[in-house]
Amino acid sequence: MSKDNLETITSIDEQNVRRYGGEKREAKRPFTFQIGESPVFHVQEPDADTVMDIEEARTSRSVLKLFLGDQYDDVADFLGPQDPDVLIDLARDLSKHFGLFDAEQAVNRADRRSRARRSGGRR
Repeated sequence: MSKDNLETITSIDEQNVRRYGGEKREAKRPFTFQIGESPVFHVQEPDADTVMDIEEARTSRSVLKLFLGDQYDDVADFLGPQDPDVLIDLARDLSKHFGLFDAEQAVNRADRRSRARRSGGRR
């Protein structure tokens, strides 16, 4: 193939290439919340690596650890004694705020476990 043909094919192919990333976009606003009388917590938008980890997370604890990062232990201190619905609502609201609907799978499992505990372990 001649150099001219190769340049023509390359320019045609580049016109049909979808490009992702590279441009700077404004991050979504932080998710801000409080649990009872806790301090106010601010969660920044996760990066793509963290989003993929969140989508693969199997438990609500894992989802929260990924979203909260270094804040997790502080949040857990306030969250631990709360009704399980608080945990479920927080994880669901975080995923909705950042547009991560797959993260609800772990939240739904936590909700089912919570209901099972309240009904005496019956399914």
